Amino acid sequence: MKHTSEMRQLMRDIQNVAFLVKEAQLFLDTHPDDAKALSYFDYYNKLLATLTAEYESKFGPITVYGVNVEDGWSWIEQPWPWEKEAE
Repeated sequence: MKHTSEMRQLMRDIQNVAFLVKEAQLFLDTHPDDAKALSYFDYYNKLLATLTAEYESKFGPITVYGVNVEDGWSWIEQPWPWEKEAE
């Protein structure tokens, strides 16, 4: 599979938003009643789910949790991370 600029950009977007979600989660661990932080977490967590679904529908699963077994064991059909870097 040839990497496209869309694929790389979408993966960067996912990584950036995943970082925001993780940071919000860590903040909420110590400030669970902060309504603004809860709203922030909810917004970016939903955005992360949307971006991940878009990526997986176009390019295949990002993690083993994204595998649709109706398509068989598609996890092994994608290039491994070290193969992606070489393209």
